[in-house]
Amino acid sequence: MNEKLKAFLSNLPSVPVPEVKLSLKTKLGWTFAILLLFIVMSFVPLFGVSKSYSLNFEILQVLIASHFGSLLSLGIGPIVSSSIIIQMLQGTDVIHIDTSTKDGRVLFQGLQKMTAIIFVMIENGVYVFSGALTPAAPGLVFPLLMFTQLVIAGIILLLMDEIVSKWGIGSGISLFILAGISLQLVNTTFNPFINPIGAIPAIIESFLSGTLVSALFPVIAIVSTLALFAVAVWLQGIKVELPLSFGRLRGYSIRWPVALFYTSIIPIVLIVSLVAGAQFIALTMFNAGNPILGTFKTESTLFGTQQVPVGGIAALLSPPSIQQLYVSATTTGITALQVESMMMYTLLLIVGASIFSYIWMYLGGQDPKSVSKQLLNSGLSMPGFRRDERVLTDIVKRYIVPLAIIGGALTGLVAALATFLNTLTAGVGILLIVMIIYQFYSSLMQENPDEFKPIKDKLTGEEM
Repeated sequence: MNEKLKAFLSNLPSVPVPEVKLSLKTKLGWTFAILLLFIVMSFVPLFGVSKSYSLNFEILQVLIASHFGSLLSLGIGPIVSSSIIIQMLQGTDVIHIDTSTKDGRVLFQGLQKMTAIIFVMIENGVYVFSGALTPAAPGLVFPLLMFTQLVIAGIILLLMDEIVSKWGIGSGISLFILAGISLQLVNTTFNPFINPIGAIPAIIESFLSGTLVSALFPVIAIVSTLALFAVAVWLQGIKVELPLSFGRLRGYSIRWPVALFYTSIIPIVLIVSLVAGAQFIALTMFNAGNPILGTFKTESTLFGTQQVPVGGIAALLSPPSIQQLYVSATTTGITALQVESMMMYTLLLIVGASIFSYIWMYLGGQDPKSVSKQLLNSGLSMPGFRRDERVLTDIVKRYIVPLAIIGGALTGLVAALATFLNTLTAGVGILLIVMIIYQFYSSLMQENPDEFKPIKDKLTGEEM
């Protein structure tokens, strides 16, 4: 890499690493401060955007912790996109930076930051100038103002992520996603003011009005959300433990847990993002007069307008909920398109998440060969077998590959079920909450065990 470029990347503005180990109280303080700033920014309206902007692709708001029409209209989307691209380039050896050294880590982080800033500018530019975020008036003044605000907010969010990673708990990206999903859950469960009202106010309203049938679907939404949360927690806890021994310490062994969700949530996020991206392209082409990928109809809501797919590939990628199926069954009858879209969507999520999980295993350096090399470098080996990388790779492969594929398929199934049951948040949101909370728990137990364990024991009733 060019020396001038290295110097530039190494000197990009960054948040300093704390010189001493931070206490749990300090970490919590920084984490809550950044969380509060994120929530405020997500509700600050974008100056120059039309109040009747289209409300399409709500699923993207879950995935990228965004709030369309605000300063965080794209949320963490550009940061995640750039991170995935850089990791793919590093994993495929297109770029090779030795992250085991301090200079290498600084260089790699600088490259990620520069790429993230570029993506902030590109993605926000696409959304503003393509009309996805409609300006309040024609001309270039409002789009340029919107673009400037979004770029500044995106760079601030990038620094906020870095503050949480170095001074707070876990990662900023995970925190922002968790905050966005939690706000959505609170809104869809308890909001009594804006139509459609939350599930609990809807149940109360149906009882007061005597129309008990209308309470059925809010009850289904609540029960199915709780049930899928329980399933996700159960699946998160499933692990295969492989026995490993230290070559230099006879008789001393450990058990290495390999989780069912081996590649975490990334595969299902990628496939759902791909589906949402296809729908976005279909809508853009339809509005441009080329309905090749699907046709849409416009529906009015209290928030603005919403364009709903009614034909083509876009409709096949938009399966009906259980409430929509009930309405169709009691009026015009369930259509072939509705059945086909349910089957297509489910199959696409299951197969797509499995494929992405397998691919990400190699791109993320989690493949059997890379894992075996890391274990051997740590002095670990499989007891009863020769200490050889090829032998260990074959053994690890028997477990890692099936777990990656099955785990990916299960995340796809949970996400599809959540869509059909019309849960209070998307299925991806349910999986994200469970996995992020588990990551925070693991981070606290690893970094501040002396301070966190007494709190955990008190909350769980394990305190002696």
